[in-house]
Amino acid sequence: MQSNDAESVKRTAEFLEAKIGREHMVAYDADPVESAVERVYGLAQEATPLGRAVRDAVAIVEESLKQHRPEEICVGFNGGKDCSAVLHLYHAVLQKVQPQAKIKVLYIVNKQPFDETEAFIRKAAVRYDMEMVTMNGPIRKCLEELRHLHPEVKAVVMGQRSTDPRSADMRPLQMTDPDWPQFLRVSPILHWSYGHVWAFIRSLFLPYCSLYDRGYTSLGGQAETRPNPHLRTTDQLGNVVYRPAYLLDDEHLERDGRIESKI
Repeated sequence: MQSNDAESVKRTAEFLEAKIGREHMVAYDADPVESAVERVYGLAQEATPLGRAVRDAVAIVEESLKQHRPEEICVGFNGGKDCSAVLHLYHAVLQKVQPQAKIKVLYIVNKQPFDETEAFIRKAAVRYDMEMVTMNGPIRKCLEELRHLHPEVKAVVMGQRSTDPRSADMRPLQMTDPDWPQFLRVSPILHWSYGHVWAFIRSLFLPYCSLYDRGYTSLGGQAETRPNPHLRTTDQLGNVVYRPAYLLDDEHLERDGRIESKI
């Protein structure tokens, strides 16, 4: 609600509360980045499944900052929902333990990135005042380049979850494989579910890429990413539309909009 007349806003709020019910209303946070420490740590104290998941994730990030200085850590960020949640978690913990430190982010550009994803990343860079390191190419090549250009970096915070391909046996704090450039992989949300991610994002009013509101549930490049068919529906005019990603009922279907590469 917005008005130049405070009394009008008050009357409208009272009307909506009477019609909808206070239990169905939430206090919108217009600047979740500014309130990150209070909101994230407050959520971590809640005796709920999401609260416990956030508490565990915060502890993992805190441990990584005990092992390494902020300048030795970068956050892997590609504009997706998982790394958006991780970026906010890391920001909250960093603001609590070392509020003057700057977030360093590694962005590995996808082949044929969506314009919406690129726009969201640019806005996030400003929102979190990030130091962006942008690279192109396969992940291994980019990590080798990162090691060469930024030898101070020792750890990479990732949005990987155990349901992602080749991630079931990972640990939240684990070195890269011996034949890869050596970094500590920090995976705070490794054991989060799809529902945890969206509950975290929506309960804290975090911005996210607009593609998720158009039925995309797992983002890659344009060539291998489509809206999730399980979110397909029709509007009142019979047009095909897609429901938002957070309405996907079965999280096992999360990647059903991805066209897996045969290469």
